[in-house]
Amino acid sequence: MRWLFSIAVTAACHLLLGWAWGVAGGILAGWLWTTGGWWRGAVVVGSVWAGLTSYTVAVATGPAMELHRILAGVSGLVPSFAVPLIIVAVGFLIGLSGGLVGSGLRKLVRPVAAPTAAA
Repeated sequence: MRWLFSIAVTAACHLLLGWAWGVAGGILAGWLWTTGGWWRGAVVVGSVWAGLTSYTVAVATGPAMELHRILAGVSGLVPSFAVPLIIVAVGFLIGLSGGLVGSGLRKLVRPVAAPTAAA
């Protein structure tokens, strides 16, 4: 359930507030899990970006391919088929940084109790 909630919040932030707010989903994912918040944030935000990129290509194939061709031409370093992969990789990095922040905030606000020694 935490996965779905994190993905829904990430998609809502991305669609309603802009792509830069996708980091909020990573922060949420990092906060919701006690361990591994960094990679969970990366998976949540990266999967939303992959889904939105796939949707754009499926709905507007011609314009999306033209955009990828132009972006590849501007960079001069990558072929056009690699542009969506780079877009998703940026989403993963944004989610990773958000997950690190979220897990750090969780540890700061709710410190993990040290295990007690059994006598």
